[in-house]
Amino acid sequence: MSAGVAPSGLQAFRLDGRVALVTGGAQGIGLACAVLMHEAGARVVLLDCDTKALEAARARLPAAHSAPLDVTDEPAIERTFTALAATHGRIDVLVNNAGRAIRKPSLELPLDDWNAVVAVNLTGAFLCARAAARHMAEGGAIVNTASIMGLSGGGLYPNISYQTTKGGLVNMTRALAVEWAARGIRVNAVAPTWTKTGFIGPLEQSPELMQRIRDVTPLQRLAEPHEIAHAVLFLASPAAAMVTGHVLAVDGGYLAQ
Repeated sequence: MSAGVAPSGLQAFRLDGRVALVTGGAQGIGLACAVLMHEAGARVVLLDCDTKALEAARARLPAAHSAPLDVTDEPAIERTFTALAATHGRIDVLVNNAGRAIRKPSLELPLDDWNAVVAVNLTGAFLCARAAARHMAEGGAIVNTASIMGLSGGGLYPNISYQTTKGGLVNMTRALAVEWAARGIRVNAVAPTWTKTGFIGPLEQSPELMQRIRDVTPLQRLAEPHEIAHAVLFLASPAAAMVTGHVLAVDGGYLAQ
């Protein structure tokens, strides 16, 4: 497959005129990705099931479009992505960022809680990737938000459903990358470390746990949302035109140990 004429230099990191959808886009890493992609020239669409957070995100990023979306609702995903493709002419980028964690010991985890996490982190990511790919032309890019816990069985607290689904998302990234390569659609993932967002809010109530996190991280700190967004922008941009099926850890050295 021909690579065509690619932008060079810093222009390769631009997304001018491209349509970028971000699930879980109203807060945390998702919003940081949306802000950065807007700055890189993309037409950004925020997708989130939290309507209050969407309102706040629109205030911060008024140029973005937005729509409420529950990634566990297959008919809603199909309707929303089809409508967005019709409105904007196409979909170029999907940041598959919606996620959920229910942190309980395995022997105390009800099946309903397990299924709830699987529905968002794994099934929801697949449904959104599939819906986006239907409207992507050659050059499309999907970036999944995995986790260091998807690449390591070790954890500082019980989180079996999250770890399992993020591990599944890592291999789904690779499988879709191979399957959709012939269509010119790249599929990659980022694997963030603990990041300063509301997602880890309950963990911050334990200063001892926060110190343990810093202790096991060679750079001795948590990540900032914009640091994850920088990696996502790279993978979504023409700068990564020869990168697919890759999982980029943004982890302060955690996985290097």
